[in-house]
Amino acid sequence: MFFLFTLLGLVCTAASLMDENELKHFKELLQDEEQDLEKAKADRDTASEFNNGFMSLLDPTIAFMRKAAEGSPEFSALTEEYLKSTKGFMEKFKSLMDGDNVKLDAKISKWEQDLRKKKIFVQAQEEQHAEL
Repeated sequence: MFFLFTLLGLVCTAASLMDENELKHFKELLQDEEQDLEKAKADRDTASEFNNGFMSLLDPTIAFMRKAAEGSPEFSALTEEYLKSTKGFMEKFKSLMDGDNVKLDAKISKWEQDLRKKKIFVQAQEEQHAEL
């Protein structure tokens, strides 16, 4: 009988240690995923700021080029055509980027929800492990 209880105690202890290692590994993966999420948010914000910076430079550049082309009708026509195509391109690029940002925001939101669920799971596992 003593042998049976000793064996049972060793098996439970070993199983508990294995769960602890798995839990530790899962927590490390969760932490890495949180860092990846923060990096994705930062990259998204940086790209938007970069694009907004270009868009804010567009109007002063247009005004400068129009002022520079005032003296020559031929140069003025070429300048207007160039400015029109550049502005159209930048607006199209901004529109595409805004669409991508909406999709990325949805992915980030889902990612955050998944992380919250995983944190709740880890916390429950830690509490259960503490009871053992």
